[in-house]
Amino acid sequence: MSRRHCAARAILYSLFSILVLTVAGCNVLGWVAYVAPRPVQQPKYPGLPGQSVGVLVWADRAISIDWPSLPLDAANAIQKKLLTNMDKKTQGERFTMPVQPASILRYIEDHPEVQTMDITEVAPNFGVTRLVYIEVDDFATKAPASLDLYRGSMSGSLKIVEIDGAKSKVVYEEDSIKVVFPPKVPEDGTPKGDNYRFYLGTLDAFSTEIWHRLVPWRPEE
Repeated sequence: MSRRHCAARAILYSLFSILVLTVAGCNVLGWVAYVAPRPVQQPKYPGLPGQSVGVLVWADRAISIDWPSLPLDAANAIQKKLLTNMDKKTQGERFTMPVQPASILRYIEDHPEVQTMDITEVAPNFGVTRLVYIEVDDFATKAPASLDLYRGSMSGSLKIVEIDGAKSKVVYEEDSIKVVFPPKVPEDGTPKGDNYRFYLGTLDAFSTEIWHRLVPWRPEE
């Protein structure tokens, strides 16, 4: 074989090696990007760490008549999510939740006069330094135009009340927090399911939205 042919073959081998390494490198980078954890999402309100936190969910009369246990069930779901995720590395400094949602609701039921008062006037009575206050304005387990097809939906507003002794103020507020359960259910609903499953699923979806606004969290892979 001539020296010219050897040189040409060496050049071809070099180009082929570069191509293989480039493709392999792209595959490795793609694999690393695929397996690397997604970045931690920071809360919209970061002021819970180091505080004692309570949860109050309130619904208008029409919703409470149809779903009497909804305020307590929703508050319990939110508190459970906050406590469950507090030990993860993304949480940072801890906070406490010394007062059960049932105790806060019981106070309001025992003092009906406070139901017409602003939340900042009532919050100092709950024994916490931060109150997560949600007002539910819509809840359903059926599609709007059907009595037989299921489609969970829930919407409401969120207020964070900072409490200092007998004084309190709203420091974070967000309206129109909405969820649909399941996320990809047709607007006309689905025949698969029952009221209980869609009730729990919708509460879980809504409590997740509240949790994501209050503590650091990492999206699922």
